[in-house]
Amino acid sequence: MPLALDSFGAKIASRLRPGDVIALSGDLGAGKTTLARAILAALGHEGDVPSPSFAIIEPYPSPPLRMPAVHADFYRLADPSELAELGLDEWREGGVLLAEWPEQA
Repeated sequence: MPLALDSFGAKIASRLRPGDVIALSGDLGAGKTTLARAILAALGHEGDVPSPSFAIIEPYPSPPLRMPAVHADFYRLADPSELAELGLDEWREGGVLLAEWPEQA
């Protein structure tokens, strides 16, 4: 992972509070997932962070993270009403949401 994104992800993570949403917008290949990985690592995640493109939601519990986090990718949503089926509010209770393609939601 590029050092600049590691540093930027750590700065974002240091300021996160429960209930925060980080909206990651940009074209394919813009670095949304890479930045999400850097934020999750700075929150305390060790290991791989798969892209949530097909699962749509990847939860990360606390501990080991300093607070729960959900990494979501809304690219494949056909309609914002599909969010209710995902149970997103339950997953992110007391934590943060890293949302790729938020405009789809």
